[in-house]
Amino acid sequence: MNTKNRIKYLDLARGIGILLVILGHISMISNDLRIYIVSFHIPLFFVVSGLLTGISEHKNGEKNLKAVIDNKKRTILLPYFIFSILDILIYIVYYLLTGRDGGFPTVLSDVIQTITFYGFSVLWFLPALFGAEVLFLLLRRFFYRTGQKRLLMTVISVLLLFFLAIMLNHSLEAANAVHGTETAFSVFHLIAVALLRIPVCCFFFTAGYLTDHFWEKSVSLSPVRFSAMTMPADLFIGADLLIFVFFMARLNGVTDLHFLVLGNIFLYVLTAYAGSLGVILFCKGLENAASFPPLRLLGYYGRNSLIVMVTHLNFYVLLAGEIGGQHFTKHMTDGDTKNTVFILLSFIFTLIGEVFLIEIINRFFPFLLGKRKL
Repeated sequence: MNTKNRIKYLDLARGIGILLVILGHISMISNDLRIYIVSFHIPLFFVVSGLLTGISEHKNGEKNLKAVIDNKKRTILLPYFIFSILDILIYIVYYLLTGRDGGFPTVLSDVIQTITFYGFSVLWFLPALFGAEVLFLLLRRFFYRTGQKRLLMTVISVLLLFFLAIMLNHSLEAANAVHGTETAFSVFHLIAVALLRIPVCCFFFTAGYLTDHFWEKSVSLSPVRFSAMTMPADLFIGADLLIFVFFMARLNGVTDLHFLVLGNIFLYVLTAYAGSLGVILFCKGLENAASFPPLRLLGYYGRNSLIVMVTHLNFYVLLAGEIGGQHFTKHMTDGDTKNTVFILLSFIFTLIGEVFLIEIINRFFPFLLGKRKL
């Protein structure tokens, strides 16, 4: 994989994001830690995507809309369908071997969730990312004739769609409480949630795009460009934001962007963006040390975050990691120590397992990710 032109601090940020995804799925982490993780770890990926779009446009100008959408189909939607099929096949083998988790009804449910773009398990993330990026680009193209004001009009439209989606989701969940057992309504509910996720995720994508926009403005106005002198400030502000989010997230409780369970919407937006910005700034402060082995490894997982996202649960890598954690802690008697060691070992074993999948997919099956073989 060519890393020469990559933005290292954003690879580090995605690395932190994907490690938090794995940690958040380990069964025995504390409730406080889970609340903290879910308050920003998925929005972080949308904010980073918005930042990357803005940075790319500042460097290379806006690309042809059709070409961009075609590229997103290949690199986001194609992996969505490929890994959905692979995950279903792997589940069938798992069920035949163990007899667990439902059998044919589970397979049917996964198929329906796939074709409605709801996405089962972690795969919901891919159609949401595709929809968020395309919605932003389409809105901006729609306001093309307004010239310099088109970004403002795009942002206003995204805000309106975001709050409309939140209101419609409340009504949808109220209807689901009454009609949720009806087959037709269940399918409609999947499609509706998949559609409502798009403006919500587009909100965070737009936040990332605006972050780059304001950073560029501040650079052009200041005689001192971003340099090594800003590193301590980036680290300090990033750490402060992450500490701030830890306490604010506890006020909102467990949230889940997957199911659009966001709690207090203003608290969720605050913690999601503040946490994302905190990670990005902290990683920006570490960028000059990105060649340090632990940070190189973090960047490695960040560059391959898509592979880790779609395999750690549905390829049973995390399950294997937890089995390994249970094996090495089964003779421990102290409950708190046992849980801590179990979490740590499960986390490490999962990361090791993912290295094998990352290397195999990148070397031999890059088409699974919509890439050409190197």
